[in-house]
Amino acid sequence: MREAPTLTHAAPFSITMLAEKNSAQLHEGLHLLAAVGFADKAATLDANRPIFNIGLPLLNAVACTEQWLSPTPVRYGKHASITYSENDQVLFGHLLLEEADFSDFRQASRDAYQQVFELLQQRGYPYLLRMWNYFPAITAQQSELNRYQVFCLGRQDALDAHGNFAYSPPAATAIGTQQAGLQLYFIAAQAAGMQLENPRQTSAFLYPRQYGPVSPAFSRATVKAWGQTQHLYISGTTSIVGHETLHTGDPLAQLHETLRNLEALLEHGDDTLGLPVRSVGALTQLKVYVHDRATLPLLQAALDSYLAQQPHAPTVLYLQGDVCRADLMVEMEGIYA
Repeated sequence: MREAPTLTHAAPFSITMLAEKNSAQLHEGLHLLAAVGFADKAATLDANRPIFNIGLPLLNAVACTEQWLSPTPVRYGKHASITYSENDQVLFGHLLLEEADFSDFRQASRDAYQQVFELLQQRGYPYLLRMWNYFPAITAQQSELNRYQVFCLGRQDALDAHGNFAYSPPAATAIGTQQAGLQLYFIAAQAAGMQLENPRQTSAFLYPRQYGPVSPAFSRATVKAWGQTQHLYISGTTSIVGHETLHTGDPLAQLHETLRNLEALLEHGDDTLGLPVRSVGALTQLKVYVHDRATLPLLQAALDSYLAQQPHAPTVLYLQGDVCRADLMVEMEGIYA
């Protein structure tokens, strides 16, 4: 697995993957912001620090831990259900809520985001850069809406109460799990990042009403300058062109369409913002969410072949998870850090 990249004084974190047995190991001179594991069931593993499992099993690798490492000392804290860390440049937070503690899923989603916004205001990191959202039965119907649409309503309730993303929505992922629990984790900063949209795709916050009573509140990607260093956080991306799903029933074609979307996003970002990365292969990490694990060999072979044509290759994690539309079989996200 890829070793942690060399940090300049301006970069607030790096990301590295370590074998599970070495999950507590730190690179010399670095401090732990967060540790993320992958398992069948979501779990908080430390009551005082953001060390946790997301409820998505790895499909292609032995057990491992994703470490977020800081070059400067880290402080830890708690706010309501959130455990967080901060290093005066970035704040990392995690929370896991049980739906049974709330009257309905909309209220649970609203409460989760209210906790996030309250924490960011209190700690002085008002700008969300990247969000991850995981919860079960993401496409299951609840009355006239599915659970992803209900989640979007709860998130919008919190936004309406705490102030909308006046700067720009963060990059985000929403994936369905097989176990109970609404789980969020996120990074935030003291200054805003730059929003990056995809010329091949309708911006999510401009989706027509056929996809729900409120639009999803996320950008296709966030570009963040840390001094002379730039990071890129790419949202969950799939086989959607414009706002419509393509290649229903064909996961391999959906993978290739997703790669075309990622290529278009990176090229547009380089042309407009001068990104330090222009190709998928130059990213630090890719996560591939696979709906049906039986399709993994096909998808993995295709992605291996694609990446073999590029001069570099990111760390790739395949996770079993459900996409927010029932006709989508695969989703990808990326990060350059």
